[in-house]
Amino acid sequence: MSVTYGDILDQFDDITRDSSRYYFTQAQVDRFAARALQEIGERARYIDASETIDAVSGTGEYSITGTGYDVFRVEYDDEVLWPVNRDDLRRADRNWETRSGKPRFYYLEEIYDTQDYLTVGLYEKPSSDLTDGVRVWYHAFPDSPSGTTALNRLSTIKAPEWASGAVLFYMLYLAFTADTKLQSFEAAAVYKLLYEDILGRLVMRSRDRQPKRWVSGGPSSPTLNVRNRLPERITE
Repeated sequence: MSVTYGDILDQFDDITRDSSRYYFTQAQVDRFAARALQEIGERARYIDASETIDAVSGTGEYSITGTGYDVFRVEYDDEVLWPVNRDDLRRADRNWETRSGKPRFYYLEEIYDTQDYLTVGLYEKPSSDLTDGVRVWYHAFPDSPSGTTALNRLSTIKAPEWASGAVLFYMLYLAFTADTKLQSFEAAAVYKLLYEDILGRLVMRSRDRQPKRWVSGGPSSPTLNVRNRLPERITE
């Protein structure tokens, strides 16, 4: 059974006794939830996303249109690429920036404006156009819910049911540390501990599901029919 944002809000209102929104506006509560989901997503990294991009001859850098962070796998024409840094490329090949051919490596550093700006560079640059030739895997954020309408209250929290309490506990932690008459640092400390307990288990489940050979990747990994070989999402 999925946990909805309305379920979380009902428990939040019951504990804070703020169903009338005396202490917080609904927009503030929504921000608590959004911050909780972002915190959980960044620390547990339990939501994977991928995007395919057309490879363009002579173009070495590609931006991702989806929202997320931390690229962890790149493929070209269904072959896994090795991660590399620019310093190594400079030392190995003084003409690396103009080299074209079939990409075997990818790099990330020096092309990030911010952590949320996802861009990858390929070496060598593709020597020909290829539709959906580049596939990038990265971690995504859970969707931020809103309680302003009945429909939004029915939206499902994008987290395993057993871990949905982490969203509630982090929201309560933020509520009890806010500068209101509800403020209680003792209560906030308790809810932060409850949050950390669930989060710790989610982090371990997320790490354990990743095949260890993905850490480095490379052409020696599976090179054919690799589009559907991601482990299932954490659901229980």
